[in-house]
Amino acid sequence: MRKDGPVRNALQVNADDGPCGPALRQFLAKLEKCYVRKDDHLAKTGAARPADHRRNLYSLQLANLRQRWLASSATPPQITVIGPTQAGKSSVINWLLGENAAVASPLAGFTRHPQGFAYGCEGEAVSALLRYFEPLQPRRISELPAEDFRFFGFEPAHAGLPRLGCPVTVWDTPDFDSIDSERYRGGLLRAIALSDLLVCVLSKDKYADQSVWELLAMIEPLGIPSLICLNKTPAAAAETVVRSLTGKWRQARRDATPPIVALPYLGADALEPPGVDALVAAARTLLRQTGRPRQILGLQRFLRANWENWLAPVRVEQKAQEDWRALVGRAVVSANRIYRRDYLDHPHHYETFQRALAELLTLLEIPGVARVLTQMRRIMTWPVRQIGQLGRRWRPDAANLGSEQSVLQQTALHVMLTLRQEVAETAENATETRQWWLALGRELGQRQAVAVGRFSQAASAYAREFEPEVEKTAHALYDRLREHPAVLNGLRATRVTTDAAALAVGLHTGGIGLQDFVIAPAILSLTSLLTESALGHYVQRAAEDLKIRQAAAVSGLFDDHLAATLLRLPEDMPYDTGFFIPVDAIEAAERELAGTS
Repeated sequence: MRKDGPVRNALQVNADDGPCGPALRQFLAKLEKCYVRKDDHLAKTGAARPADHRRNLYSLQLANLRQRWLASSATPPQITVIGPTQAGKSSVINWLLGENAAVASPLAGFTRHPQGFAYGCEGEAVSALLRYFEPLQPRRISELPAEDFRFFGFEPAHAGLPRLGCPVTVWDTPDFDSIDSERYRGGLLRAIALSDLLVCVLSKDKYADQSVWELLAMIEPLGIPSLICLNKTPAAAAETVVRSLTGKWRQARRDATPPIVALPYLGADALEPPGVDALVAAARTLLRQTGRPRQILGLQRFLRANWENWLAPVRVEQKAQEDWRALVGRAVVSANRIYRRDYLDHPHHYETFQRALAELLTLLEIPGVARVLTQMRRIMTWPVRQIGQLGRRWRPDAANLGSEQSVLQQTALHVMLTLRQEVAETAENATETRQWWLALGRELGQRQAVAVGRFSQAASAYAREFEPEVEKTAHALYDRLREHPAVLNGLRATRVTTDAAALAVGLHTGGIGLQDFVIAPAILSLTSLLTESALGHYVQRAAEDLKIRQAAAVSGLFDDHLAATLLRLPEDMPYDTGFFIPVDAIEAAERELAGTS
């Protein structure tokens, strides 16, 4: 899993701030980071950034910033002036302030940082603004580096009151319609998120641009009081343009059309065009309509309006995770089936009950057997162990063929290979989640050897832990024999010295392949005697009960050490290919969101 770290275009919103509940705040912050990572991935790969992805990213960043701002200390009113390139934003700011504070330029994209002009703002109010903009650092506007967007402009030392007649901070903002605007979109969103009043500066040539209405439609649910300044509009065309602009507003938004103040081109010798007084008066009126309770309701409305759009790709990914869980579930069912076929029900490979019968032989206390076992163990253990180890070094796979451990290892490998093929086929047919499945396929391929190796270790541990069940079956058979003295004495009277000695070799050499060969005569003899006796039905039931317990133990082995490993694979995939947000985190956030309505 990749660790969280600084990412391009991230706004670094603190999840501990804001009027929302803690689960909702943390979820929104995490969701934004996921969107930013995905955005970085698209940029690095040169892939197109879909319009819905960009809108979700910007609206989510705006939501996080707005809730952060609403949790901060009270400050004088904040007016944010927005607009496309060359609409005259800086000039409008100067007219609102009554002095030349903002630098106006005929160059498109001249303003690239948010720039604040503060009047009557000092002490804690300034500190609140600086904390809000973190990690951006304040600079004097004249010192802002054109290509470094880690800064914002702030001029807090303006004496007296501006033309608006009250303490206020007015924000000049970067454009949102130029080719380069994506690079500094974060500064624009920060300035919008703190605004008590939004002044949208348009012109006759720019008011119909799609980028204008996409932005205005996005911020509508916040309910920020708005004022439209139709700048650079000849008086003869003003009425027509205002009527057309009103129509576009009604098409893009459902709230009432805000006040529209048309300003003509500035005359050659004029300091300001006619209509500025009306613009200032409208701004003063709208500032009186602001208030934190109303703004918090607007934020909650904004969250609910965008919630399903934000979560749409997350839910698609969660559906892919559900499909993956289903694939793993089917693979585990198949693994249990293969294990039963190739081991439990296999006439030649199954040996567990035979081991129980071998243990039973040692409990029968047949005269002469104990002495033979002791002698054979002392004489034959060392050389046969050496032969077994030599054989495994010479042919490492041969020693385990047909054994339970071999079946388990081969089954695990079969599961991995089958899943890789199914994941590849799913990725080929997927559209929205193709990258997710491709990343999962890569992770599956990279982890295959390690996963099978760890499963083999767990299988060996299971075999050791299951041995008491084998001994339990042997003791149960012996106790049953003691209840039937005639059968027990008949077994003790059987000439099994040779078979028992051979069994001792098989039990103590450690060579699995050799064991299957050597102990067969003893086990077949004992099995025949038991099944033909009065205990035949009980023996069959004991054998079946042992199989049932063994099947359950191996099923748990597949679940705990194969399925669990596979289900965790998405957590280790690169974050830039998806969201990987737990369902419970979404549910907790949705409960808090529902509680705010």
